[in-house]
Amino acid sequence: MGSYNKYDNSKLVEEIKKHFLIEELIFGNLEFGGKIPILITRFNTLDALKSQWKDFNSYIATELNISIDDEYSRWNFYIFYLSDMEVPKSVKYEIENNKFNSRKIVIENCMLITDAIINNIISEHITNDNIKIAVEKKQISTFKKNTYLAKIIDKLSVNKKNDEDMQYALNQLENIYKDEI
Repeated sequence: MGSYNKYDNSKLVEEIKKHFLIEELIFGNLEFGGKIPILITRFNTLDALKSQWKDFNSYIATELNISIDDEYSRWNFYIFYLSDMEVPKSVKYEIENNKFNSRKIVIENCMLITDAIINNIISEHITNDNIKIAVEKKQISTFKKNTYLAKIIDKLSVNKKNDEDMQYALNQLENIYKDEI
């Protein structure tokens, strides 16, 4: 995982809380191929989330995102909307598929924003280092020469393998295996 750092933006948090029914709001940056701005918020109620997320997103675009001068950071700006209950699928779909200003992800059944939850969110939704990849090593059997196939190949022209030769080889193989059935 990259390096995540919270930063204090208490002035902006105060201003946002004057306009929106927000319980918690955390700003941070993740160093992961560049600087990725992350905003994690939890509205007071589900109704507040439903009715205010668009205006909140617009507010963040004008107050915060506009000051980001790095192209990478602007294209990789994340807002995580946490809710202490289930969010209706239609609302979740609308939030997460809104392309204006930032990437938005809704996380349900989250009562508090802790460092462990933040690390989990980053791991699952940005760095994907929570994915365990197991490669199974299979024992490969040794190659055994097939005498029928060897005889057919020996009859083919040595210097050029044309379509006629290939068709001849295929016919011979079919005859051998047809006779076995």
